[in-house]
Formats: sequence, structure tokens, C-alpha cells
Amino acid sequence: MIKIENNEEQMLKIDFTFTDEFGQQSRLMKTFEACVLEHQNQFELLVDEFKRFLLCAGFSPKNVDMIQIVE
Repeated sequence: MIKIENNEEQMLKIDFTFTDEFGQQSRLMKTFEACVLEHQNQFELLVDEFKRFLLCAGFSPKNVDMIQIVE
């Protein structure tokens, strides 16, 4: 599950959740102030945080590094 919220306080909230085959859940919830998006666009930030989440959930760095933004 990926959840993105932009609320009236100019905050960006992301929520990644993954449940493995054993029913174990990994979750990453973060809140960013709007000023973060002045240095990086929202999509790039989302991809970077998703990659960080995958690493924390135990996915191989080799596989995670294969995720790239292609324009």
C-alpha cells in the first residue's frame, strides 16, 4: 500500500506497507514539510523513499538499485 496525502498544512505524508508470506508486516510512515519539495520533485522523493523502504524490508540492495526513473 502506498498512501500520499497533501493536506492544508503543506505537508507530504507517505505510508508504505508490505506483508510477507509469513504474515510479517513492514511499514514506513514519514511526513515531509513542503520545503523538501523545493529541492526534489515529489515523484523522485517517492521513488527514493520507496527504495529505502524496500531495503529496510529486507530486499536485496542489488535488486533495489535496479529501480530507476526513466524519462
